[in-house]
Amino acid sequence: MTALLSVENLSKTFTFRSGWFGPPQSLDALSDVSLSVAPGETLAIVGESGCGKTTLGRCIVKAMPVSAGKVVYRPQGYAPVELTALDKRAMKPWRRDIRMIFQDPMSSLNPNMRVFDIVAEPLRIHKVARGRALEEKVVEVLGKVGIAPDAIGRYPHAFSGGQRQRIGIARALVLDPKLVIADEAVSALDVSIQAQVLNLLEDLKGEFGLTYIFISHDLGVVNYIADRVVVMYLGHVVEDAPTETLFERPRHPYTEVLLEALPIADPTRRNKREKAVRGEIPYLGNRPTGCPFHTRCRFAEDRCRTDKPALRKVGQAEVACHFAESLELKGAYAEAPMTRTFA
Repeated sequence: MTALLSVENLSKTFTFRSGWFGPPQSLDALSDVSLSVAPGETLAIVGESGCGKTTLGRCIVKAMPVSAGKVVYRPQGYAPVELTALDKRAMKPWRRDIRMIFQDPMSSLNPNMRVFDIVAEPLRIHKVARGRALEEKVVEVLGKVGIAPDAIGRYPHAFSGGQRQRIGIARALVLDPKLVIADEAVSALDVSIQAQVLNLLEDLKGEFGLTYIFISHDLGVVNYIADRVVVMYLGHVVEDAPTETLFERPRHPYTEVLLEALPIADPTRRNKREKAVRGEIPYLGNRPTGCPFHTRCRFAEDRCRTDKPALRKVGQAEVACHFAESLELKGAYAEAPMTRTFA
């Protein structure tokens, strides 16, 4: 199937100075990242804090410029569009198709605007509707996310965290997008509220025919909502696999580390877990040579310290590890059987 959106060899470098007179320094937040998402798919991007997940999401929507590579969007009925080559004016029409839901619903909503105006603002900016048609559209979309019409005149502080996130979802959906990027959309919410928002996202996906890129550090959430998972480490893609495959048979040692972090209710099982990782995630300004994970990997050999592994096909997955075919790694189901439910 042709990808709806593809990221091709994308890199992002931040340059800054240490002090007034210090020499310029650079941080490679993303390094040669490639991935794609098919129409109707939910692609999850996972990894520890600082791995580049949010930076990647913001580069896709052009909230920040890229240093190298490109993002290609393939709208149905149109020729492919290289988003990274567009200026602000040329990008504006495509912002209707690609929308973003942010992590913190309070900081992403203007506290001085009524809920009605927050959701109506994209319609006004893109001149999609006005007057009675605009009012009806806003009320309709807010109703679909569970916000009653009598509440639309209130301000964000009058709502709970879960309700504010629903407002953020309504703002993203009001332009009838094709692709929604959800950046840690439920991480700030209580577990019971997370379940409600996740179920809402699933329902809306079917109703609106949406495609999701779901950025998260919570593999329990990812296991519930994602069709495919991309694992990132230090700005690199280290594994890309269907969700069930990744949870049953991880191919990269870092993926095993993330799965080891999943909670286990049985304390006797929990205490038997192996220590699969050592050390802390390196500073981006001092990125390791060779495989980016070799400084923490229990399987690392001399080759890993000098040769960076390319992302290659191994079974149903794409993996960046020299020994992906031979390693016997533990999946989530081996320690704690999981089902794709969320409560």
